[in-house]
Amino acid sequence: MSREEVAAIELGVTTIGAGTAKLLVFAFLAIIVSVPIVQSVHEIAEGETPHALGVFTTVPSEHNYFEFERKLDDESVAGAWFLPRVQSLLVKLGAGNEQAYVDGDVLYYRPGIDYLTGPSFADPVQQRRRSLGGKSWEAPPSPDPLPAIRDFAEQLAERGISLVLVPVPVKGQFEHWRDGGSSASLLDALIAPNPNGLEEFQMAFVETGARAWDPIASLAVHAGESGRFPFLKTDTHWTPEAMDEAALGLSRFLEYDPKHAALGPREEGRYRRGSASVTNLGDIAKMLRLPDDQAMFDPETVTIEPVVTADGTPWSKSADAEVLVLGDSFANIYSVDQMHWGQHAGFVEALSFHLQRPVDRITINDAGAYATRQELARRMASGEDVLAGKKVVVWEFAAREFAVGDWKIIDLPEVVTPRAPLPAGGAVVRGKIAQRAPVPRPGSVPYKDCLF
Repeated sequence: MSREEVAAIELGVTTIGAGTAKLLVFAFLAIIVSVPIVQSVHEIAEGETPHALGVFTTVPSEHNYFEFERKLDDESVAGAWFLPRVQSLLVKLGAGNEQAYVDGDVLYYRPGIDYLTGPSFADPVQQRRRSLGGKSWEAPPSPDPLPAIRDFAEQLAERGISLVLVPVPVKGQFEHWRDGGSSASLLDALIAPNPNGLEEFQMAFVETGARAWDPIASLAVHAGESGRFPFLKTDTHWTPEAMDEAALGLSRFLEYDPKHAALGPREEGRYRRGSASVTNLGDIAKMLRLPDDQAMFDPETVTIEPVVTADGTPWSKSADAEVLVLGDSFANIYSVDQMHWGQHAGFVEALSFHLQRPVDRITINDAGAYATRQELARRMASGEDVLAGKKVVVWEFAAREFAVGDWKIIDLPEVVTPRAPLPAGGAVVRGKIAQRAPVPRPGSVPYKDCLF
């Protein structure tokens, strides 16, 4: 026989004895059955109705069964016990999970790495593939950023407002500055200086009527001069110092760019800053779902600079400001207490400090491609004239949104004057829920709280 024929016999045929087969089948069935039994016993002991029985009461549909399985997975006692222990072993071997990459003591958010190493987000084939993705019960995403940006810029221009985009670069673009610029990271070989598709986007972007200020130069100068990595080691977001450099650069752009020369005069002394120390473990470390007592990743301590008014009152947004910032979690970190990195010291506060002018804000942690525009439209439809007196709208979002965001077009309605209060006794109103926001699976996003 030839070597190929011998290999086919030795590798292509597996003989399993009857006893071994029975043992494997029994072990497999025992594992499959034991998980729901353990779960049901636990729930009965807690005085709850076993969730497994929900399969008999759930209305048959793809969406309902998806939610049913996800709920079982999220509340699994066996999963809660095994997952952190297995994940600890994987991290020690250098592996992460579906949301986090491990590179020594530095963690990376997978969508950011996919944005840098994946196919061009400007490629029509890639955009078509994304538009056909998603779950069958959800509207498909709009993958092309340009139409949404162009439409938003035009709607603002009709109101005499200019749009400035601020795409925050992702962590992986600054590999060179790890450990003072001397690191030889595993990701260095994978990541190009600029992500695929960005050059094509920048060439087409000039036709949208919007302006852009890219923080990457400010962050690179800061990293080069300070010798410090501009991102938190175990978090998706920038350090307070890097964020402040970006806010300073943007403030100079808004003040000195001819298109924005109409901003009102500075109010020197209106805002000042203090200093505070904050210690926290990054959001990517939490996405690994390690045991609570894990010691593989240490909490980081940073110094933030909370902004206060001249009389010491904490900074707050101003509805009559000339500048409105639409931002995501890069604007909320160091600003929103729920992110556990301090308060009143975020990107919007720093921008207001450097401008020495009041600033208005709409900031939402996720979905920077559309969430803040959607909230702006909702407020205007409810009678809140958010754009009154505005001269500039700064739209800040994570640059990874170019590759993963839903760039749907959102119309800004005319502000509707609220109706008079209802008379005594009220009224009966009937409506139909058109759509509900899905609750993200715990551990699949960097945020632990969700309002449903």
